[in-house]
Amino acid sequence: MTELNLLYFFLSVAFVLAPLMTNRFFLNNSKVYSLAHLSALAVLVLGFISNQNLLAFVWPSFCAFGAISYLKKEDRSVLSVEGIAACIPFLFSLISATWFFCGVNDLHLLGYSQVWSFYAALHGSYLGWMFVGCLAFLSSRRQSPNLYLWGCYLSLIFFLFVAFGIDGTPYIKRIGVVGFSFLVPLLIGLYGFTLKSKNRRSRFLAVLSLSSIIVSMVLAILNEFWAGAPRIAYGLPVMVVAHGFLNAVLTVPCFYFSIRLEAADGLLSDESKHAPTA
Repeated sequence: MTELNLLYFFLSVAFVLAPLMTNRFFLNNSKVYSLAHLSALAVLVLGFISNQNLLAFVWPSFCAFGAISYLKKEDRSVLSVEGIAACIPFLFSLISATWFFCGVNDLHLLGYSQVWSFYAALHGSYLGWMFVGCLAFLSSRRQSPNLYLWGCYLSLIFFLFVAFGIDGTPYIKRIGVVGFSFLVPLLIGLYGFTLKSKNRRSRFLAVLSLSSIIVSMVLAILNEFWAGAPRIAYGLPVMVVAHGFLNAVLTVPCFYFSIRLEAADGLLSDESKHAPTA
C-alpha cells in the first residue's frame, strides 16, 4: 500500500462519517441531506473508477449544500456566540472539500503537492469538521461546560496556526501542534469523566477515544520536537500509519459514536418518563 492509497482510505472514512454526524447533530436527520450524501459518494466512486477527476467537484458542492441547509434552518441563531461556533464545522467541511478537490486534480493550491493537499483535507475533516462538530453539539446542550464552546474557537485558531506554519513559519505550526495536543485530550477527557449515561458502549468508546488521542498526540509532539523520532516504517511515513490511523479510525469516530449513543440513551430515558403507565 502506498502513502497516497492510505490517505484515500482515511478520507473515505471521513467522507462517510462526517456527514452522518452533521445530519444527526445539526440537520435533524434530513432525508434530503442523506440522499445528497449518498449521491455525492456515488459520484466520487464513479469518478475514481473512471479516472474522471473533475467529478470530485461534487464533494465541495455537497458540503456547500450542507452549510446552506444549516444556515436556512438556523437563520436567526447563527449570529450568537453559540451559533457561530456551530457554523465552524461547516466552514471546515468546505475547507477540507476544497483541499480534496485540489489534491485529486493536482492543482498545487498554495504550492501544496497532491499528498500535502490530502493531509490538509484530512485535518479539515477530522479535527475540524467532525471533532469541532461534536464540540458544537455538546456546547448546545443545557448545563454543558463552556470549555466545549471555546474549544470550537480554539480549534479553528490552532488549525490555522498549523496550516500557515507547515509551509511558512515553523514556530507557528508548533504552537498549533502543542495547542491541539493539550486541547483535544482535555475536551475528550472532560466528556468521558462527566459522562452520565449508563450505556456501557458509550463509556467504552469514550475511554477508547481518550486513550488513542493521548498516544496520538505523544507521537505528534515527538515527531515535531525530537529529531531522532522514527520517520519511515515499511516504506511509509510513521505519522501517517500510526498518528493517522489512531485519529481516523479510533479517536474521532469513537468520540462521535460515544456522544451519539449517549444522546440516544438520554432521548429514550426522557421518552420513558412521559410514557403512559397502566
